[in-house]
Amino acid sequence: MLLIGPIGFLTPWILAALAALPVLWLILRAMPPSPKLVRFPGTRLLLGLKDPHPVARHTPWWLLLLRVLAIAALILGFAGPVWKPSPDQAGQGPLLVVMDAGWAAAPDWPQRQARALRALDRAAAAGQPAALLVADGTATGALPFLPATELAAQLRALRPAAWETRYPPDPQAALAEAPAGLSVLWLSDGLDHPGRAEWLAALAGRGGVTVVPPDGPRQSLELVAGDQPALRLRSTGAAAADVLAIGLDPQGTPRELARLRPGEGGGASADAGVTSWLVPIDLPSELRNRITRFEVEGHGSAGAVLLADDSLRRRKVALAGDDRAGEGQRLLSPLHYLRRALAPTTDLIEGGLGDVLQASPDVIVLADQFGLAEEPGLREWVEGGGLLIRFAGPRMAASERLAEEPLLPVRLRAGGRDIGGALAWGEPRSVAPFAADGPFAGLSVPQDATVRAQLLAEPAPDLGDRTIAQLSDGTPLVTRAALGQGQLVLFHTTANAEWSNLAISGLFVEMLDRLVRSARVGSAAPEADRAEQPFWLPELVLDGFGRTTEPQDATPVAAADFARGPAPGAPAGLYRGGERVAALNAGGPMAPADWPGARIERAAEAPGLDLRGWLVALAAVLFALDALGSAWLARGRQGATA
Repeated sequence: MLLIGPIGFLTPWILAALAALPVLWLILRAMPPSPKLVRFPGTRLLLGLKDPHPVARHTPWWLLLLRVLAIAALILGFAGPVWKPSPDQAGQGPLLVVMDAGWAAAPDWPQRQARALRALDRAAAAGQPAALLVADGTATGALPFLPATELAAQLRALRPAAWETRYPPDPQAALAEAPAGLSVLWLSDGLDHPGRAEWLAALAGRGGVTVVPPDGPRQSLELVAGDQPALRLRSTGAAAADVLAIGLDPQGTPRELARLRPGEGGGASADAGVTSWLVPIDLPSELRNRITRFEVEGHGSAGAVLLADDSLRRRKVALAGDDRAGEGQRLLSPLHYLRRALAPTTDLIEGGLGDVLQASPDVIVLADQFGLAEEPGLREWVEGGGLLIRFAGPRMAASERLAEEPLLPVRLRAGGRDIGGALAWGEPRSVAPFAADGPFAGLSVPQDATVRAQLLAEPAPDLGDRTIAQLSDGTPLVTRAALGQGQLVLFHTTANAEWSNLAISGLFVEMLDRLVRSARVGSAAPEADRAEQPFWLPELVLDGFGRTTEPQDATPVAAADFARGPAPGAPAGLYRGGERVAALNAGGPMAPADWPGARIERAAEAPGLDLRGWLVALAAVLFALDALGSAWLARGRQGATA
């Protein structure tokens, strides 16, 4: 680089063309050849006359000046001038540009490319070789050091990946062909990644390392599973943007369906430089089922996008049992109330227990069923991840073997408890407020919701842990227990209005909705699915900027690789395995990177203003003025002739 005062030139040899400007001036000013002199006697009549618009014998000086200045501006622009360039290690030795190319590098990708291109220009001007390490997990072998001009096209074509930044596993092998006196420019995405510390130590031992961190914070979205699905928004900054729920409107057009504000889900928590917020997905089921993706507003990266899969969509719920009520006695049927409560938000199927098990439902609801004939198959379904919801009733209360009934979350007493019975109640009991950490947290209990009869649980040390709803006297109303990968839930009252008025209240619908939403989708037999479907096929993938694209090469992804998260060959996106659709999302935990021993280049310290574009634009303006001036002169001569 050549420094002339506050201006540096990346390719100073082009300035030699300025020496041709005087010659150009003379060429432009040169007179045309002298005309041949022919004497004509009649010209004596013209003696003494003067032309009011004489034709200039020379190009006007101001037009010459415009042309010379335009050419000078082009020469200076091609020389690569930079106003007040800061000291840079590029040009002092062979250059290695390390580009973090994961999803966290996407928000300011054009600025990162421009910074790397400036470094390559300086290396090319100094005649130094250069190499480019793209940290997206695809680099193999030793890094080749080439003329810097050959890497510019490759750098311009780079795009961030839809997975985390990944470095080659062996720094020494990758740097085997690196020359001595290396100058390293590391364009970091601001986050720590496996192998980063080892690479920093290896590069620091070979030369100086300049690190360019990102200007803004990095943000990511992650799904938090549980009884109430929620999002976890993480940011390396103190502020968080809104989360947009994008889905299809009734016309099938993608648009914003809802806006979730992180501050409304509770306070923020900070840990090791990363602030996180819990964002509840508190939306009606009809609206939530139309959502295809969540994204952080104004933060274009694959990590700030969460694709919605089966875990956030409608569940397949089976109603099994005997619908004893006839057409005129519909209000006496427990299944009638269950249909009305579940039909708006789920896909209902009905039939015998053996039939519905073959349909692989996510949830099975049994009303007052006892002595199940298909108990072995039902137990296997629950252990595989199914949710079994049971309701008590007169048939269960009348059984003499109630304590031996399988597939219940707690042991039950025979006989039940009702008004006028052995354990007579003075009056119907109301529902107690729900625990803040349970599946029904936040639901308001109507004052008129009362229970007149119930099945009592046998006292046990873990009865309190299994109770998720209780009456005002502390007796369990709903109990729950895990069985394998699935759950058993029991309502200790009926699903109709025979023992309580809970079934005719809005609380009944909300409680069932919460329970159904906690069920795993496609839980019929996950181990069998993996055995029969060991691969996942991509249906829709994301690029590093979080934009959806069709998969270019629908290569199956092995189940073991799919479980490890997004990676080369398995970008973030939607994948299908059998009848299940699962999302592979890139967002997750983050940790800021530290750079001991490296020089940190802040935005205010970045190399000075590149004047190339300004000078080329100035040359274009001067040429335009030259054209206007030439047209003006020509119009003046035409007017004089007329």
